[in-house]
Amino acid sequence: MKNFWVTLGALVAVGLAVALACYRWHCDEPLHAAARQRDALAWLTAEYHLRPEQAAAIGRLHAAYALRCAEHCMAIGEARGAVAQAEREGRPASELAAARDRVAARERVCREAIELHLREVASQMSPEDGARYLGEFLPRVAAYRHEGAPTVRLNQ
Repeated sequence: MKNFWVTLGALVAVGLAVALACYRWHCDEPLHAAARQRDALAWLTAEYHLRPEQAAAIGRLHAAYALRCAEHCMAIGEARGAVAQAEREGRPASELAAARDRVAARERVCREAIELHLREVASQMSPEDGARYLGEFLPRVAAYRHEGAPTVRLNQ
């Protein structure tokens, strides 16, 4: 019985050492640091293996897109406000439908702009990383709720 406990203890110790080594070996510290700091560009740089010039180009694309994004958010907010006002005032169904159509149109413009932006960002990456980036983010655009500027996760 004494050998059983010694053997079991040794196996547990070896298992823990292997698990820790595997974790540290596969742990990408720059990626985790960027995620903790909520730095989207640092995360993209680490996750998609960007060179400094690629990261700088993507940073410029993000800065330019942020202005368009703010305009889209404002337009969608105004259109939603018009729907809410039409509902409060009991406007005719045709006016309410037209107001809802304006919301849908502005959301469509936003979605198309996000997709274009994602493709522009992907074009700055290697073909493999760009394809992986688009595979990760394009499917999320269709479900995007247009409740503020998107995050890296496109979860708003």
